Amino acid sequence: MEEFAGKTAVVTGAGSGMGKAFALRWAAEGMNLVIGDIQQDALDATVAELQATGTQVAALRIDVSRLSDIEALADLAESRFGKIHLVHNNAGVEGYLDGKIWEATAKDWDWTLGVNLMSVVYGIRTFVPRMLAHGEEGHVVNTCSMTSVIAATNMYGICKHAILAMTEVLAADLEAAGANVATTGLCPGIIATNLFHGSRNRRAEVSNDGPMSASGSELRDHMHAVLSKGMAPSEVADKVVTAVREKKLYLLTDHEWDSRVVARHEAILAGAVGPASTGALDAEGVR
Repeated sequence: MEEFAGKTAVVTGAGSGMGKAFALRWAAEGMNLVIGDIQQDALDATVAELQATGTQVAALRIDVSRLSDIEALADLAESRFGKIHLVHNNAGVEGYLDGKIWEATAKDWDWTLGVNLMSVVYGIRTFVPRMLAHGEEGHVVNTCSMTSVIAATNMYGICKHAILAMTEVLAADLEAAGANVATTGLCPGIIATNLFHGSRNRRAEVSNDGPMSASGSELRDHMHAVLSKGMAPSEVADKVVTAVREKKLYLLTDHEWDSRVVARHEAILAGAVGPASTGALDAEGVR
């Protein structure tokens, strides 16, 4: 997409942080906005800011881990503005931090994967067919993370690796279908957001009995302090607009993680057995 004015963008997790910045940035491009968030007061605040700029906006309180809520957001978008042109699957939480991966409960998995991973699955399943149906140029942005291109260290990283892989599969499927829709995997580094306070909106049915562990709480507070010194969400939003215009499949916000990206891929290649390949394999595994 190169022209945005008058078209419609949908952004999840738009109540704060990057999601809010994305909504405001697309509004600056003249787009209609349809936004969702689980925190009503934060969602209302974003709506007020958008309306103050003269933007046409519709909003819905949603839990992105529920397919029915994502479908309701899509229905709202179409009923209010008609065709959907840009979708940003952005909502996310810090997820399980309480210990080793084998110590995580089923509820920890349900919460972390539900918000971070299944929300993107549901977003693609819900919005892409509607975008393909109208045939106009469109774009899907999935918020991954720099943790999706380095060795994973926690459950959050597991989700983000999966989202980047899903973005790659989506790109290949769209190309094979000759679709007029492109996709970008956004991999932010250290960004000044409330990501590590995501548990404030954790639903009771996916919450464990008792408080967070002392180690988890300490890690959460430390990481929140680290993020507070990070890149401004508005700067990320500017980069996203450029990436969409240029149809970039990958968007890494900075080079601070380069050595860790290289280290992971060197470690993977070190696991290869036998002589080095003399030619690349195609998609079917044939040179």
